[in-house]
Amino acid sequence: YQTIIDGNHNGSVVTFESGEDTTAVLCGFTIQNGSGIYYHTVILGGGIFIKNSESKINSCIIKNNQADIGGGIAIDNGQAILENANICDNHAYISGGGINLFESFIKFSSNHHCNMYNNYAGRGCDINIFETPDIDVIVDTFTVLEPNSHFAYNRGPGNLTFNILHSKITPVNQDLYVSPDGNNNNSGLTPYEALKTIAYALNLIVSDSLNSNTIHVTSGIYSPSLTGEKFALNCKEYISIIGENEETTIFDGEELSNFIVACNDDNLLIENMTLQNGSSRFGGAMYIKTNSNPIIKNIIIKNYFAYMGSCIFCSDNSNPIFENVTVRGNPSVLLNDSPISIHDNSNPVFINCIIEDNNINPEESGFGAISCVAQSNPILINTKIVNNSDFETSGIGVYNGFYDEGPILINCTICDNSNCSKGVINQTWRTNVTLINCILRNPAEDEIWFYYQGDPNTVTISYTNIEDSINAINTNNNGTINWLEGNIDSIPQFVGGDPFSYELLPGSPCIDAGNPDTTGLNLPELDLAGQPRIYNGIIDIGAYEWQGQGIDEPDTSFINKLYLFQNKPNPFSSFTTITFISSDYERIKDYKLSIYNAKGQLIKTYDGKRDNFWVKTDIVWDGTDEKGNKVSPGVYFYKLIYGDNSVTKKMILMR
Repeated sequence: YQTIIDGNHNGSVVTFESGEDTTAVLCGFTIQNGSGIYYHTVILGGGIFIKNSESKINSCIIKNNQADIGGGIAIDNGQAILENANICDNHAYISGGGINLFESFIKFSSNHHCNMYNNYAGRGCDINIFETPDIDVIVDTFTVLEPNSHFAYNRGPGNLTFNILHSKITPVNQDLYVSPDGNNNNSGLTPYEALKTIAYALNLIVSDSLNSNTIHVTSGIYSPSLTGEKFALNCKEYISIIGENEETTIFDGEELSNFIVACNDDNLLIENMTLQNGSSRFGGAMYIKTNSNPIIKNIIIKNYFAYMGSCIFCSDNSNPIFENVTVRGNPSVLLNDSPISIHDNSNPVFINCIIEDNNINPEESGFGAISCVAQSNPILINTKIVNNSDFETSGIGVYNGFYDEGPILINCTICDNSNCSKGVINQTWRTNVTLINCILRNPAEDEIWFYYQGDPNTVTISYTNIEDSINAINTNNNGTINWLEGNIDSIPQFVGGDPFSYELLPGSPCIDAGNPDTTGLNLPELDLAGQPRIYNGIIDIGAYEWQGQGIDEPDTSFINKLYLFQNKPNPFSSFTTITFISSDYERIKDYKLSIYNAKGQLIKTYDGKRDNFWVKTDIVWDGTDEKGNKVSPGVYFYKLIYGDNSVTKKMILMR
């Protein structure tokens, strides 16, 4: 054990990959600090990698190694005999923290017992097997006495059995607390005895259908370098992981791993946190697979990279619920996919979510927001999909669905998605998309585009504001448009501003224009701004509900300081005067007057510090933008901000 081979984080420490048989023996070493070998887009075997070979590992310590798969040992189409080996404190970002087997076999000595404990992985913390025969894990010490799939994950077809004498930890059937200032030697049972890492809390905590427990995570940054956190978190059924606040509880993957892995997990809740700087082959933030149905609430996801599904990857009959989740600013740079990928009969629900500012690699074709593949049919309610970009489809791509099923979008705002040559919504091969009470207004030739070959597609639209009306749907003679009642083609009149708001201005044609019968739409109680979703007895089109404040009615508290007059002349063709007065006759210092077009885009700004105006101020606008270019005729809005108050009025430019 005193003879140490240190990998110095520069690949697998030991490899067997040249067809060795069991005469090849590794005996009497400590194998540490390995980082694995790159193989088929993933990194395997941090400590030892065995490929198409047989080996015997005797009297070795394999510790503190890491890889994507098989932190301690990874065996691919090979086999090994283990005698008197200690496999501990290894880490795999994806699966098999201690050992990972693929189409392989491993034999544990029944006379010279091994130990395997305190390893961690997104799936199968100590051991993960796939396509293997029966394997009997015979050890003196394992992490726990009765391993479940959290510690030992088996994808068959063989059985995985255990003969364990001792354990390293005793599971706790209670709530646990985690803090950056905690210590994993603490009990974790109170905030004053908090643990330091969520990964250790997940190893320690147990619960069941009669006893659901919670891991409470205080504010702070949790990362590999700062707190020793081990991602991805290997989640468990009937467990909640709840942060203190979505803005202040931050998981930082440092571009090493994703964060959440849910596999065969039901009754799982993840809530109140920011997930940033993640990276993985599937799902840079979350990988939800194999009949998993977690609830994900109040989450901000940003700055992720992945091979498929930059932020979220759902597959294999998984039906998660995402509520108040923001996916922002995430490029998927390695493959033609999207920030959110939904595969293989998965049907997630998105409620009050925001998918914005995601930009796919311009050299790859993909989907700027969501891809739905192989009979996957998400439901999006009260969700905003804006300012995403992709070479082909900047919004939603649907591929290979059912005629009688398909994605359903209710009260969604899908605007300003760009750089798409094949529509903002792309339908390919027997897909059916339904839109109700939505806004589709994007700088694209086609809002909806059908693939021109294969089985035909269907789109059903009602009470939707779609730019260029039915002409914005390009069927390529390969599908059907069900154009129902209530559809309009009108400028929505967004509030605008910086940051830009897609809330509705008074007078918007989307106000009270939604389906008068909301039965069965499963609308949330509140809109994206936290306001009542239905106001005045009828729903608006889009993700925001106008709350009844009049644009021409000055705020009563605001008028005591400043009053904004209607511009004159109005309408105007060459110039107009905008006037406001300070009622206390003091110099107007910190005001800001902004002019927006009907899409809510900022055109021009005046402010007190720069323009140095006094008690009565007249601003003459000549219909140009900040660069002096003349703007096109239409409806414009001017908004005056003074202190914590603001008021907005409308004007019309004619040429």
